[in-house]
Amino acid sequence: MGKPLHGERILITREVTKADGMAEKVTKLGGNPVVVPMIEIKYNQNPANHTILHRLADFSWVLLTSANGVHGFFQLLRQQNIVLPQTVKIGVVGKRTEDVLKTYGYNASFVPETFDALAMAEVFMSHYKKKDKPVLLIRGNLSRKTLPEKLYEAQIPFETLEVYETMYARESKQALNRVLSSVDYVTFTSPSTVEAFAALAAYIPEKATYICIGQTTEEKAEEEGIPNLHTSSPYTADAMLCLIGKLANERKMNDE
Repeated sequence: MGKPLHGERILITREVTKADGMAEKVTKLGGNPVVVPMIEIKYNQNPANHTILHRLADFSWVLLTSANGVHGFFQLLRQQNIVLPQTVKIGVVGKRTEDVLKTYGYNASFVPETFDALAMAEVFMSHYKKKDKPVLLIRGNLSRKTLPEKLYEAQIPFETLEVYETMYARESKQALNRVLSSVDYVTFTSPSTVEAFAALAAYIPEKATYICIGQTTEEKAEEEGIPNLHTSSPYTADAMLCLIGKLANERKMNDE
């Protein structure tokens, strides 16, 4: 029996530090990974962040919506020799973010079953108590407004801390446009990878199939006019590759 990805050429657009792991999985499943990172992550060392870090005891919750947020937040804590107070509970957006959190020696008190910001916001309401202190929301410069808007609507007091910056990997533009005509699938693991792809691509290939990691990423792809969209469930990279395998198998059967 052949491997599930049937030699399909799969474009991986996520940042370089995460792209290699996904590429290895594609290869093991019989696909041909094409790695062209669309974004770069720069962690924020802004001294203005230090003030809020020295009053973490003023919060009941820290909400982390990405692995990059985890890295940026705890790197800042370590640089300032600050320990997160035991009274502060941690909420994360999904399993991948939870796994990264554990590498820093912490466990999450809250992980939604559906891994996106909208589900996190809706389910979090039942975890927040009136007697709780405000929430500290850890973000990047391009983080969507979904979570802060939902907290505001629920009248849950919160502050935000921007710990990383997402930038377009503009040096990838030439490489991207060299491979556009030859890829079968394009994977998007965040709204920012969609935005960068749309900005850097000379055109949007109509013959390619586009795989999104979740609802918010799909919505951004729809906004950018990207066709042939499919969204994995659950919202994980492994589920994306599983979906590609299913679609590739269907295509193979139709061609026979």
